[in-house]
Amino acid sequence: MRKQQGLSFFGFIIVAVFVAAVAVTFFKVIPAYVEYFNIKKTIKTIAKEGAGQPPAEVRKSFSRHAQIDDIESVQATDLQIQQTGGVMNVSVSYQRTVPLVANISLLFNFDIYENSGAQVGP
Repeated sequence: MRKQQGLSFFGFIIVAVFVAAVAVTFFKVIPAYVEYFNIKKTIKTIAKEGAGQPPAEVRKSFSRHAQIDDIESVQATDLQIQQTGGVMNVSVSYQRTVPLVANISLLFNFDIYENSGAQVGP
């Protein structure tokens, strides 16, 4: 007789639990990264559009974009805006906690930095 080969039921259950855990983690982490890319896109846009404007106007513009893009992790007051050497620099650092199961969570640290790339003023 030939020896039977393949995955046993117990082995299948172990593989299925592992795949399910990875899938659940993946689906819980995706919204944090989607929001990160939305924030990055918004900051890049306001850095280019807001060159030469006062920081209050840049923050107002960010608030409008954040409302449209459903950004909740960063507020306009969290933005660090500097105009140095004729270039506007906009940056933000924030943390996002993603709860997994019970008291187990993942903590993500995001740092975004953009400059206008344009000379501001004379």
